[in-house]
Amino acid sequence: MNKSVIIISIFIVLANIQIPPVESTVLRLITEALQNNIAGIPLIHKTEEFDFDPEVSQKRRELYYEQHGYRGEKAIERLGLGIDGKHRERAAQQRARDEGHLNGLNDHQP
Repeated sequence: MNKSVIIISIFIVLANIQIPPVESTVLRLITEALQNNIAGIPLIHKTEEFDFDPEVSQKRRELYYEQHGYRGEKAIERLGLGIDGKHRERAAQQRARDEGHLNGLNDHQP
């Protein structure tokens, strides 16, 4: 009698569990695979708008040239001198080293 009560109670518990049908699981898997791999995630299809003023770039270009030089020449020079506070000494050493040289070559003086 105990076995029959246990079997009936297990059958009742299993009968009340909601199991999704196989077709919907397979269909969901296929649609998610298509959407994520072919069409892209929904975040990609979201449209964004930005306030853009083309005149600002001209103003910022002038400020950049002033601060960093054309194509960042001044910035590259500052980085080459180091950031440890000894940039003046390094600049003097480089000037002494490069004296008489033109673009890394010896200057041909008549």
